[in-house]
Amino acid sequence: GSNYQVIGEEAAKQALRSALEEALQKTGIAFHDLELTVLGLAGADLEPDFEVLNKICLDLFGHQRFKILNDTWIGMKSAEPEFWGVTANCGTGGSYAGRTKDGREVILRNLSYELGNRGGGLDITVEALHYAFRSEEGTGSKTRLEAEIPPLFGFKNLSEMVKPLIGGKIDHDGIRQLPKLVFKLASEGDTVCQNILTELGQVMGEIAGGIAKRLDLTLIEFPMILMGSVFLDRSCPLLVDEFTTTIHKTAPYAKIKITNQRPVLGALQLALEEYAHQQ
Repeated sequence: GSNYQVIGEEAAKQALRSALEEALQKTGIAFHDLELTVLGLAGADLEPDFEVLNKICLDLFGHQRFKILNDTWIGMKSAEPEFWGVTANCGTGGSYAGRTKDGREVILRNLSYELGNRGGGLDITVEALHYAFRSEEGTGSKTRLEAEIPPLFGFKNLSEMVKPLIGGKIDHDGIRQLPKLVFKLASEGDTVCQNILTELGQVMGEIAGGIAKRLDLTLIEFPMILMGSVFLDRSCPLLVDEFTTTIHKTAPYAKIKITNQRPVLGALQLALEEYAHQQ
């Protein structure tokens, strides 16, 4: 990833440089022939973020023209060529944005739970661990998560996981597998896992519905674009079902569109359109 908020400025610069070099190599385009580069970047949230990212990209591109966007916008463009509607992204984290046909835009801060954000695999992971430990301690409903989480991390039981979790020394591969485990167990009837997915779907539907309200889209049909690896998990439909039911309470004509289009295609389309417009 290239999110400087997560990996730091220097590592982000290196990640972007590698991506640029790879793209040039695969397309056979020389750097000096670039007319315009559109970058959809995670972490491009607030004005201070754009200041940091512009500095990074100035170091990379020099006098070559570039444009930085939040990665949510290029995802929208790749899924909806007319570039409008509401998007909810459920990957590692959650992000939301909306755009009308006449170009009015709303994008949320898309930062942390404390700042109003929800959605993504990490939210599912936190809930899975929470309810697994409650199951083990007898303070919540029993769930198969209690028995099935420890082996993902190479442990026999949850007690063995406590010290590594507190010390931040838990295996990241296991963390990445937890959302898939929740979907699997939900599809097999685990009530706790089912509730994790339906509760998240409800909250995400409420957030997306709020964007539809702000853009006056609640009484018309519009594309409601769902993207990100978590939405693409088809092993259990409860997350998408609850999202759909919830947003339809606010915007009954929202047309759900689950996309697996690569966001980079949106960046390419936006670059071509802007270049053509300037000729």
